[in-house]
Amino acid sequence: MPEFPGPGADHLVGAQVAAFDQSQCIEQVATEPVRAALLLETRGHLKKQLGREDYPADLREAARLVPADPPSPARARVLEALAHDIHHRPGGWDDAEFRTHAEEAVAVARQTGDAATEAAALITLACAEPLTGGMERVRSLLAEARALATKANAYQPLLRAAITESDMLEGIGQHELAATVARAGITDARQYGLARTSGAVLAINLAEPLVSLGRWDEASEVIERALQLLPPPLSRSSLWRLSGDMALARGDLDAAAEAVDLIRAALDRTRFKGEHQLPLARLETELRLAQGRPAAALTVIEDALDRFDLLSSPRYAWPLLAAGARACAPAATARDQALTTRAAELRERLRTAAGKLATEGQAQRAHQLSVAAELMSAGSAAGPGSGQAPPSGGAQAAWDDAAQAWEAVGQPYPLAAALLRAAEVALGTADRDAAGRRLRRARLLAEELGARPLSGDITQLARRGRISLNEVEATDHEAAAGMAAPAPVPGEPPLGLTAREYEVLRLVAAGHSNREIASELFISAKTASVHVSNILGKLGVTSRGEAAATAHRLGLFAS
Repeated sequence: MPEFPGPGADHLVGAQVAAFDQSQCIEQVATEPVRAALLLETRGHLKKQLGREDYPADLREAARLVPADPPSPARARVLEALAHDIHHRPGGWDDAEFRTHAEEAVAVARQTGDAATEAAALITLACAEPLTGGMERVRSLLAEARALATKANAYQPLLRAAITESDMLEGIGQHELAATVARAGITDARQYGLARTSGAVLAINLAEPLVSLGRWDEASEVIERALQLLPPPLSRSSLWRLSGDMALARGDLDAAAEAVDLIRAALDRTRFKGEHQLPLARLETELRLAQGRPAAALTVIEDALDRFDLLSSPRYAWPLLAAGARACAPAATARDQALTTRAAELRERLRTAAGKLATEGQAQRAHQLSVAAELMSAGSAAGPGSGQAPPSGGAQAAWDDAAQAWEAVGQPYPLAAALLRAAEVALGTADRDAAGRRLRRARLLAEELGARPLSGDITQLARRGRISLNEVEATDHEAAAGMAAPAPVPGEPPLGLTAREYEVLRLVAAGHSNREIASELFISAKTASVHVSNILGKLGVTSRGEAAATAHRLGLFAS
């Protein structure tokens, strides 16, 4: 989550704007243009906080008033403010104009020795860097900004760099690194006495990757500590949204519904920002589906498509489109013809929106693949009268592609959901082996997360297909039936093991001790012990010898 202006009641900010309006700002233009420019820059910032549409005029006028020669800190400051606004303005922006102002701000600040403004301008430049090739250029700019801010003891750009970097890393799916950067930023925020404001934003930027990684208990602790500080309303809304996501995944619909109500109240009368309104619409859609209210879920998505600019916020739009596509499937099979028609029309709107939406990073690509698979499945569920051609074997491949993408980005909950959906398709084509492999992996992930509704869906599908979810029982049954050992799901180790656990099992099967495993893999003996314990649990065995026997029986490491 990017940083937003600090707390303060609207009436107080409004009073400040009124004070500027009544000042001698205009009269000072001729006699003191630089002072007038700085007043206009401040007034524009306050107007933006109030949601007034006329604030850009103040920023442009401020930049016009400060002369380029001689270079001055005032010119660097107003140019940075204008560039920052251009980049974050909804509805698109002019890249050439933005770069002209931002790069001049960097150059002028450097010439005049204004390290704090130079750092701020470098951060603004970093925000506009394309992420399709990775974060190298972005992180280089932010590292330079951080070094300047640290040297100048300028806490605002220092914390802004941490907020920006952790937010962008999370946006492209580098969750572990995002959490590390955010955690360090929280320490700095506390040091400067800003735990309630910038620290709360960084707490969101820490909790979000923890949620993505499935470390929900850790995320809950971070959220609880941040809420105890009574941060500004927008920060609270984001913290409640993350709590609502976890509550919904765990089956606590009352807590999720309370989160939706709290967020809606916090966002009442605020201007549109994709990071706030789009996740709320997505969470409410998923809640209505969990409550068995497909018509209400469609209404939420339809309203969001009507009111919001999705193209300006791909990071938050992709999950919303996926939720909308999920809502279409139960609506398409309802006995209510009007609801079925709405679902068909919404599918086409979602398909059109997905075709226009950009993607940056692995996480957004995984969402894109999930949307494609959901739309394919929803079209199939609608049946022959829907005008949709049923997928010819493509649905399982689509869900397997989505599962591989979620595996690559390290997000266990959507991975388990994609494996479940792939298993549904496999079972529909009577491929019980393929369904069983996917269901067993999904069950392990869901149980580790404590995602009860998802676990229930997995168990129900396995029961319907007469599939054993116990890995060892399933293997023994297949061996007794003369069947080949199950092949792994594409892109992952067998038996529901992580890549690291698979390596540890290989060494266990070779007779290595925990200390020897640690030395081989460059990990601690304690970590090796934890991996061995996890392996025993996943294999359903009680000793290293039994684990080795299972590996040998399945021929996992045969040369």
